Amino acid sequence: MVIKTPNGRKTQIWWFDQKSLTIKTKLNNQSWDIQNSGRTRNMQIWSTNSGWFQLFKYEGEHFINWTNGLALDVTSGKDKEGQAVIVYKKHNGANQKWQVIYLDKAKPVPKTGLNEEFGFHINRPFYFVSRLPMKRVIEAYGNSNLAIRRYRKNQKQQMWWFDSVSKTLRSNYWKNYCMEIQSNGGSSNLRMISTISSRWW
Repeated sequence: MVIKTPNGRKTQIWWFDQKSLTIKTKLNNQSWDIQNSGRTRNMQIWSTNSGWFQLFKYEGEHFINWTNGLALDVTSGKDKEGQAVIVYKKHNGANQKWQVIYLDKAKPVPKTGLNEEFGFHINRPFYFVSRLPMKRVIEAYGNSNLAIRRYRKNQKQQMWWFDSVSKTLRSNYWKNYCMEIQSNGGSSNLRMISTISSRWW
């Protein structure tokens, strides 16, 4: 379990199952689970068994395990994409406080208009135009490589769009590919990749 930017996918939707007394994911109906039958601090989703390490209550903005009293916690208090979620001794820090928003009260993920946080219009094709003298544009070629090329009208390999669900920049030609900093952000190279994970890189 990790924290990520809201995207409306089933991996971020949960429900409380009165029969098993567990919190389940809409993805595959598995339950919150303290890994290794409660012998670690790591959180995961796992086959439902209603063991003590799967039972949590929500009180005072905290998710607390029924048996050991540990609270759901964002590791090290770091508010970054993909940061691990664990259980830890309750200390009332912001990284242990959660708000439950039911689907009928949640704001829908916008499909049009300007995303002010990222600065792009949603689902609206655009070009990346260099400010160098020749004003070349970024082009995707071979479905993984990027380079600046001379602008060609209606060339979809040179068109891009901002996906408001994954928060990624995607090719208008290879629509299931997005820009990525190579090596999980550990490189200076920029490329295209088909696995859209919405991680910071």
